[in-house]
Amino acid sequence: MKDRIPLVADILMAAAHADAHLHGEERSAVQRLLRQVLGGGALPMDLDFRIEEFDPKKFDLGEAGAAFAGDPPENKRRLLELVSAVHAADDEYDLSEDDFVRQLGAALGLPEESYLDLAATVIDEIDLTPLR
Repeated sequence: MKDRIPLVADILMAAAHADAHLHGEERSAVQRLLRQVLGGGALPMDLDFRIEEFDPKKFDLGEAGAAFAGDPPENKRRLLELVSAVHAADDEYDLSEDDFVRQLGAALGLPEESYLDLAATVIDEIDLTPLR
């Protein structure tokens, strides 16, 4: 993943924008997570600039996912875990964030059951009529 860190940064920033509201906590989480992936220390200046200038309208999720198509499932799962950490940073729940996880998982070529714990499942309707 380190060799594609600019792309990882884009994916994480797209995740931060998934609910159409970028919060400062999310940007800070992206920076913190990238520092962890890189092994600590300050982020390179060009990566910080990339984060600051990220435009979600120019991001192509399918193209980003395809760049990881040949990776082992563990690496793909780790990328989804990073995305989930960004989503959790603002302490708000939004279905569009779960949609992003599902779309990225599909773009990565992972079976949905391998990352369902990272996205909520919404039940549209439940029959609460007592059984007789």
